[in-house]
Amino acid sequence: MYALLIVDDEKSVVDSLALTIPWEDSGIEEVHRAYSAEEALDIASRFAIDVMITDIRMPEMDGLELIRLIRLSAPRIRSIILSGHDEFEYAQQAIRYQAMNYMLKPVDTQALIQTVEDAIKNIEQEWEKISSMQQIQHMLHANLPVLQNQFLNDLLQNKPMSQHILEERLKILNLPIRMEDNYRMMVIRMEEEFSGYDLQSLSLLEYAITNIADEVFTPFGLWHCITDQGYLVFLIHHEDPKTLNSVDSFAVKLQNHVQKFLKGAISICLGQERLFPGGLSEGFNRCVAAIQQNVGEHKSYFITVDDQLPNPVMDQGYLQLLEPPLLPQLLEAGNWEEAIAKIKRVLLVDEEGSDLSHEVLYTCLLYLSSTFAIAFRSQHVTVDELLNEEFDLMIRKKSQISSHRVYAWAEKIIQFHRSQAINQIRHTHDDIVSSVHAYIQNHLSDGISLQIIADHVGLHPVYLSKVYKTATGETIGDYLFRLRMQRAVHLLTQTELKVADVSKKLGFMAPPHFIKIFKKQYGCTPQEYRNR
Repeated sequence: MYALLIVDDEKSVVDSLALTIPWEDSGIEEVHRAYSAEEALDIASRFAIDVMITDIRMPEMDGLELIRLIRLSAPRIRSIILSGHDEFEYAQQAIRYQAMNYMLKPVDTQALIQTVEDAIKNIEQEWEKISSMQQIQHMLHANLPVLQNQFLNDLLQNKPMSQHILEERLKILNLPIRMEDNYRMMVIRMEEEFSGYDLQSLSLLEYAITNIADEVFTPFGLWHCITDQGYLVFLIHHEDPKTLNSVDSFAVKLQNHVQKFLKGAISICLGQERLFPGGLSEGFNRCVAAIQQNVGEHKSYFITVDDQLPNPVMDQGYLQLLEPPLLPQLLEAGNWEEAIAKIKRVLLVDEEGSDLSHEVLYTCLLYLSSTFAIAFRSQHVTVDELLNEEFDLMIRKKSQISSHRVYAWAEKIIQFHRSQAINQIRHTHDDIVSSVHAYIQNHLSDGISLQIIADHVGLHPVYLSKVYKTATGETIGDYLFRLRMQRAVHLLTQTELKVADVSKKLGFMAPPHFIKIFKKQYGCTPQEYRNR
């Protein structure tokens, strides 16, 4: 749906065009009114206007200058000029500012409606062109590095993806690896020599390192990304397993080149050989854990996961604490089920014959308690009340701790706050809907618009529309229309008011428009309905 702005220094002209023409039939959802050029500029700065109808002669600023200024921030807006003067010079300037039409007052209503509908068709044709396959392919090529980076990040975060979609994206993004190909993962951390740079300079240095890597690993297929934590991750592929085994020497060469040309040290961790896409998330987490384990021991080092982490079963769940998305992020976003599932994986609840050591389990308990204390902080509840007596018991009696007990405690806390959050949202939405209904019912005879209602409840129109539709299953326009028709039937059958007066009480500025809408709804005119 589209938004229309009508501008004229004569209020009667603006109101007449806005209220007497059924713009919704032409695909217009919002109609904004401005009684000066300055007011029009203000509205255009706050709303996405698609079509503007403007008078050409106004006191503060003429319509042509208004079009020029608005097009600076909204170049795709379609403009229609109204004028009481048939002057060639104005028409020429209108063409220069790409106005859709130059119409003389008094304007022919049907001609104006047709011009607006032509403008909307023109907008739709432009967007179809923008979204054409050729344009998409061009944009895909231009943004290929960004898309490749994001795709690998998604895989490292273990985001669910079917094999069909995975294979398709590998081809579309022109990546050098396919399903079941051999690969090794290389994770790089930039060391202290790079710590003095600002964010923009660091981005340039990261780009430089990836360029050096592309040159050093020429015999291999290379796919890389930069994670949110700042690690540079490379998937290295080669069809020959023997050649893939020689990756270590190339990695050392990369380390030396970065030191020589960028004057800074990097630490490198190489994972074991795997078949794509197996082990991506696990391999990344193990490499990060290995790098973090060596913090402070060396300025620059080269390690492999096999050398550092034998990966006993008891550590598997604990390692998942580092696996994105992190628990605080899930709780903050309200992803309750995913948060509970993550805790279950961390605690190995469903792993028969496997359990965490008491030391690791105790660490998990402390981690969960601090996460809950921050995520569910409240002025009305103390931390002790939040974590409850069960937590106090497990802290005092370590021997009583078990994976199932910690899990049951954590799940209970999350489910409690989940129900509180849902109730709060439901009550908030219900209050908004009640406020909207009360305002409409009390101001039905006034000129009601989505913007006026939004101002009344103190919300942005777009957000208000979304909340109302979520809570009621219908739009505000649907409710307004239904209420007007119900009131119309009541007034026609229970009062002796004239049809024109009924129209006015329902907020229709023009009786013919009311009669048209009523007939469309009930199949007869208001007078015919009354005479039944």
